[in-house]
Amino acid sequence: MIASFPAAGAGRGFRWLTGRDHVACANASSVDDLSSGRWEHDTTKEIVRTAAEVSARHVVLVGHSMGGLSALRLSGELGPALGVPVGVLLLNTPCPDSTGRIPTMSRSSDTEIADVLAGDGFPPEVLADPELLAEVAAGVRTDAEVADRLAEWVNSTADVDRLHVVTTRGDFFIGMERCARWRGRVTTEFVLVEAEGSHMLDGTPPEVLHAAVDSVVASLGDIG
Repeated sequence: MIASFPAAGAGRGFRWLTGRDHVACANASSVDDLSSGRWEHDTTKEIVRTAAEVSARHVVLVGHSMGGLSALRLSGELGPALGVPVGVLLLNTPCPDSTGRIPTMSRSSDTEIADVLAGDGFPPEVLADPELLAEVAAGVRTDAEVADRLAEWVNSTADVDRLHVVTTRGDFFIGMERCARWRGRVTTEFVLVEAEGSHMLDGTPPEVLHAAVDSVVASLGDIG
């Protein structure tokens, strides 16, 4: 089974996962939702319930950008809660630097956010409307604040045992180098896949993403 976590402002859309046992999870809605433990409790409960319904033999947490940080936050506790192997796949998720920072839009203006979204194919008619843009930008900034806190948490925790990462060549917001830095945070198995596509995975062949998931599943076989 797959549990997915979206990028900031991206809703829960993972169209390429059609046909697989899948639960679409949300990131924490605010810093308070994260720090209070509500998000972690509710999301863990949702994943455990869905895994039981489909009799999952393993769970792969797939996180896109900030969603990858959410996946890492949950991964440590999910194994004991589920009783099955748990793997993590990050898609264009930046590794925090030594101070716990990542590329962020938490302090970006509406115009700066519009520039980033335009480069990823966001509907131009929305970006051209000041009121709609203001609404979208406010949501992105809120998500980015949560991502900043998640990055600080990741930076303060122990290294990860196993991690698979997909980075796209057209992601100029995060950058391939920041994704590759995860290698320094992994103790046992690190797999990095370089693919075509943008930050929002536009142009990334679905078969590449499916193969990345299958690679995580295969790696869980020796611990299942």
